[in-house]
Amino acid sequence: MVVSPLRPLVAALMLLLGLAISPASRAQSLIDGDRDAIRGIIQAQLDAFAKDDAATAFGFATPSLQTQFGSASRFLAAVREAYAPVYRPGSVWFGALKTVEGTVAQFVHLTDRKGDSVLAVYFMERQKDGSWRIAGCRLLKDPGLDS
Repeated sequence: MVVSPLRPLVAALMLLLGLAISPASRAQSLIDGDRDAIRGIIQAQLDAFAKDDAATAFGFATPSLQTQFGSASRFLAAVREAYAPVYRPGSVWFGALKTVEGTVAQFVHLTDRKGDSVLAVYFMERQKDGSWRIAGCRLLKDPGLDS
């Protein structure tokens, strides 16, 4: 199957367009401290990946994501294979925190080991105890950082 090189760019633009027209009231549902808490969780997971600490990295995932992977070692192997810019980023810059159709999304600009820009969209889920966990991550080419 041949995938058009424009497909990721189109997906990113559609996602960004959806964010631009999302109701402001949804974005305001985040309370003070959520931005720091969410960024802290993502950074802590990135730090765990840097140490190959599968158990700690896995602990930041939602219970449903943990069930999907089954074990911390499988989770780390999948990240290593399919999410190399997240596993070993060259640089990390936290961008916008938005609510998209009721889902909180933290945009993280990364560079991979080659210096290519990647946009990681982290989907976050508030837990019953009020804490945040990572419900998923989508990697897109970052059109905003390439020169």
